[in-house]
Amino acid sequence: MEIKQMKYFVEVVKNGGMTRASKHLYIAQSTISKNIKSIEDEFNVTLFDRRKKHIILTDIGQIFYDKCVEALAILDDLSLEMDDVTNIERGHIRLGVSAIMDVRLFTESLNQFHSMYPNVTYEVVEGGGKAVEFYLNNDEIDVGITTLPVDDDIYHAVPLYKEKLMLVVDKNSKYAKQSAVYLGDLKNERFIMFHDDYYIKDQIIESCRKVGFHPKVVAKMAQITFIENMILDGIGVSILPESIVSILNKDITGIEITGADVNWNLGIIWKKESYINYVTREWINFLKSYR
Repeated sequence: MEIKQMKYFVEVVKNGGMTRASKHLYIAQSTISKNIKSIEDEFNVTLFDRRKKHIILTDIGQIFYDKCVEALAILDDLSLEMDDVTNIERGHIRLGVSAIMDVRLFTESLNQFHSMYPNVTYEVVEGGGKAVEFYLNNDEIDVGITTLPVDDDIYHAVPLYKEKLMLVVDKNSKYAKQSAVYLGDLKNERFIMFHDDYYIKDQIIESCRKVGFHPKVVAKMAQITFIENMILDGIGVSILPESIVSILNKDITGIEITGADVNWNLGIIWKKESYINYVTREWINFLKSYR
């Protein structure tokens, strides 16, 4: 049985006969009659009492009519829901974001997108770049914001922004009044770093190796607030993106670093050959222009 056959049958009942139904549907009466007969043959039932002058449903015909009305209403609702999704009227975006990113860029862009599409909902999980990739690989999120570059055999990537990595110390540090610090001069310092899920840790260690030392890591963690307090307490120094430095306690300062890879690149990534829903694609396109 086809959907159009159900529609023909319902129209016949609503219009009180095949003649009116054919005019309403703009199709031949014989076409309607043939399709209703096909339903009866398929289910081996009689839908109308044809002995009567007017259209009269049989008992099974009445049951079939009620079910057809119910099914067609569900299909209409489904059609509206699909239209909503394709027209970005509603939808759901699952995001993975890095804890060490320009939060203002993210929230401001999300606010603008949400003002355009207020019925869209969001699910945001936070973690290091390695965690974001794990979530993508396990289809727990649709798109992530993380450190670039990534493996281009696995992910699509769109750059968002680039910023400096800076030495972060308290204002009483011997480095605080310097305009720049050579990375190699930090070989005797104790470093407070993000934990192993974060690519920034790998980048810093590799940069230190290139200038001749391996950093002494006194602590690894994932919370900016903890890193901030450990610096204030004199436990160690850290290296963080400039946008993060700008929101830290006023008693903490950032100093430019020389002699190292001091650029921090963030971008949007999503898994190749995975399905991305309409609203998420629209959000990706929005971020491309927003940046």
